[in-house]
Amino acid sequence: MPGAGASASSATKLAAGYQPAVLKVISYGHGGARATAIGQYIQRDEAALETHEGKILCTHEAVAAEMKEWARSFDKRKESDDVATFSLSVKGEGEEQLAAAVEVAFSGHRYAYRIDTSGDGSCSARVVATMAGRTIVRGEAGDEAVKERFHVAARRGAGGRLAFSVPTKNMIGDRIAGALGVEADAVSVAPVGEPSHGKAGVVFQLSRLVHDGTARNGDGGVIRSEQQVRQVAQAWNRSLNSFSPRDTMHIILSAKAGAEKEALVRAARGFLHEQFADHKFAFALHDDKEADGHMHVHVIVAVKGEDGQRLRTGPAVLRSWRHTYAEHAEAEGLRIVATAATYRASSQSYGPRDKAIVDDADRPRAGREARDRAYAQMNPHVVENARERIQRARQNPILIPETGRRLAAVNAALEDWRAVAGTAPDSRIAVQYVERLTMAASSGRVLSRLDTYRKGIAMTKASAAEMRENLKDINDAVQVTAGPLTGATRAEFLRRSAEAMEMLAVRTDLKARQETGATQISEEEARAMIGPRANELIARAREIQAAEDREAQRAEQIRDRAIEREARSDAGTSPSSLQQVADRALVRQTETIAAKERQEAQAAAEAARAIAAHPAERIDPNLVKGERLEDLAHDQADRINTKPLAPEKAEAQKPRGQRQ
Repeated sequence: MPGAGASASSATKLAAGYQPAVLKVISYGHGGARATAIGQYIQRDEAALETHEGKILCTHEAVAAEMKEWARSFDKRKESDDVATFSLSVKGEGEEQLAAAVEVAFSGHRYAYRIDTSGDGSCSARVVATMAGRTIVRGEAGDEAVKERFHVAARRGAGGRLAFSVPTKNMIGDRIAGALGVEADAVSVAPVGEPSHGKAGVVFQLSRLVHDGTARNGDGGVIRSEQQVRQVAQAWNRSLNSFSPRDTMHIILSAKAGAEKEALVRAARGFLHEQFADHKFAFALHDDKEADGHMHVHVIVAVKGEDGQRLRTGPAVLRSWRHTYAEHAEAEGLRIVATAATYRASSQSYGPRDKAIVDDADRPRAGREARDRAYAQMNPHVVENARERIQRARQNPILIPETGRRLAAVNAALEDWRAVAGTAPDSRIAVQYVERLTMAASSGRVLSRLDTYRKGIAMTKASAAEMRENLKDINDAVQVTAGPLTGATRAEFLRRSAEAMEMLAVRTDLKARQETGATQISEEEARAMIGPRANELIARAREIQAAEDREAQRAEQIRDRAIEREARSDAGTSPSSLQQVADRALVRQTETIAAKERQEAQAAAEAARAIAAHPAERIDPNLVKGERLEDLAHDQADRINTKPLAPEKAEAQKPRGQRQ
């Protein structure tokens, strides 16, 4: 956090009419074609690019030639294929058997599927699955979860169509053959269309899947709406093991309209040569937005430097860049100062991508009208969310501090602005920021008090009566604090405080029940206390239980078939037969997998029973086995967030060294 002197200087400059330093990373790019596109966008409207070497690029051809040179040192790796759609069929098998084939084929991966029946009665499955997954194998230290990944490639001599790699195809075929007791050549499985990348790719593939009918998630849930598609994509995101190479970075440096253009160019040049001395870069001034109140310098920077080091960004790095930019701007006579949004209690934050999404939806680009309209029609939530972020930034509600560090920063900024207002009582800017920061600080203190009380030991030790009294005091503080707030600021403060107070009210009710001697509550009582959160959580737990049980049954079927095959092998071959050795190894592997899956199924069943009986009690950490139950535990913490009803043992509360 800056020292008081530096902060006071910033407040004085803002009061004198300085503008906050605006430096934003708009996007990252990969490959020479993307670098050329960014460079030519910057070069539009005859805005000549200046490079790190001082060359001036006046034409698209010159930009393309420059980026071709840059591309020699770009990352040669491609972005990862994270999710794909597959077609799956098994000769002579019906819907039930095909559903079992899907489950065993994509076990260990995140997947969703739809089964379609044709006029002749044959069935086929359309499956969307993550390329990354895991399988359970026996290791030296016991069972291990080993990462695996599906691979696809263009098939030679078949018009370039995509196909599975041979190891991937054999792995899926063998799994299905073992589970259903069919020959491997009866299984037909192939990718459909191109794989996609990242969470956006999951949304795209799932949206296509549900376009022609309802799909079923691997957890047993139903997917039919765009909202459900987005929820599933969010749940899958951690399992993608996604990789995105970054070769270039697109940055903008902004100044208010009316600033001297050459001074802004000189400030940008000085900043870039200091900050990116070992990196290639090119930049140009755009003043076409001056009528809207600002102009800016667009910059493209090579992420990998001449020394091999790559640029890393983060909040601290961007703060440092803004300070460096502000120093160069001020040296050129521009009234620009580096400050944090917290320092101004400002919520004026939205991305250039948000503006591009809204602009393209309202005014489709020439030559791309059909594509822009189709995107807006298929993704109305994306457009609406972008509109809301832009509208919120224009309203600029007070930024309420969410952490202790931010609250401390707000308090420090408030002291600085009060000092400025004391020396310049007629400064409208100083008065405005004192008012904004005063409300930000008071709101943050109430929310911090709520959070501290909710997490602290004082509440655990308090009686139900004391908790009700504390809750009344906090509610009074909320109402007093909300009084002077208006508009979006008031709505946000009341929303956040209401959520925290609802949790405290639930805990108070639980403590009252505990004081009557109760050690558990019924499902109906939990629903009455917690509301729809309990219903959603119980339904989710039961879905996971069903999914884990199905996987365990499939694994046991595969194990049983492997044992039968081993018995036939023992009866028909010599003890030294290689086939017999292979069959015995298969039995050991399938037994390990079946035991592991059954353990996870039993844990899921116990977790489902525990949540149905006591929705307000956290799942026993010893039951959390596998990704599904980990997600459920996180979901419960988000939905319920309450302490166990049963009192903790006194033994567990003794400080270390005092146990008898």
